[in-house]
Amino acid sequence: MSFCRLESRGNGFLVLTMASADEHNYLTEEAITELVEVLKKVGNNAEAKGLVTTCEAGTFCAGLDYDHHAESEEQAEHLAGRVAEVIRLLLELPVPTVAAVRGNATSLGLALALAHDHCFVWDHAVLGLPEARRGRRLPDYVATLLRDKLSFARLRKLLMLRSQTCTGKELAGTWWSTHGADGNRQVVLDKAVDLLYDVQVGDGANFAKTRQMLCGETCAAVGITITMEKHKPQPTPAELDSHKAAGPSQTSVMTEKTPKWHNHDPFVDMYKDGS
Repeated sequence: MSFCRLESRGNGFLVLTMASADEHNYLTEEAITELVEVLKKVGNNAEAKGLVTTCEAGTFCAGLDYDHHAESEEQAEHLAGRVAEVIRLLLELPVPTVAAVRGNATSLGLALALAHDHCFVWDHAVLGLPEARRGRRLPDYVATLLRDKLSFARLRKLLMLRSQTCTGKELAGTWWSTHGADGNRQVVLDKAVDLLYDVQVGDGANFAKTRQMLCGETCAAVGITITMEKHKPQPTPAELDSHKAAGPSQTSVMTEKTPKWHNHDPFVDMYKDGS
């Protein structure tokens, strides 16, 4: 394989390294085909206990190459559809996944990173979505991934509608699955691998289903059907007695106070030039 390689770190932990010749790691037809093959291999590996996705040097993944392989809207739409298969396979893996973002992640390369369960990122990595600036359309699953993974709506708007970029250091603390940033690229990878030792998965199939329940919109966008079991809560003996005492003409209304969350948006100070 020329785009990526799969290596074992022992104890069932695997590292997928993207390393194209041009160091941009564009998601070309050939690159996507290799990623699909590797992810299927991981999913079928009964000994696998976790997967880290990283890059060799330079760029984690630059997404689609709009100057060559995705020049037309038709080409871009086709490749984006194929990337959806990669996202789907990541969400279906029966093992925990970690993105070790040791370089820039842009365009659908950022979506690829977002599709992992956890993330460690290099301090100076540039993260962004240039599509709005370039007049290109983003696939639906990018918006759903941003809603699932990024806690601040303002940051989602800056990334998607203004093509604003941020660094790995700025992103840490705003991405629900981001565990931290580090200035050393090797440390980013080491921390990602170490995290897998702390995650214990009893049943892989149930683990994958649980992951999918946390990002239902993204699953729907990439073709995963989630079946939700409906369990009707049974009344307690005390509730039954209370209902009998109230009589048929009385109705008991329960209200629940909604807590107020006071989240401070760190990006308000960074981008004061308007929303």
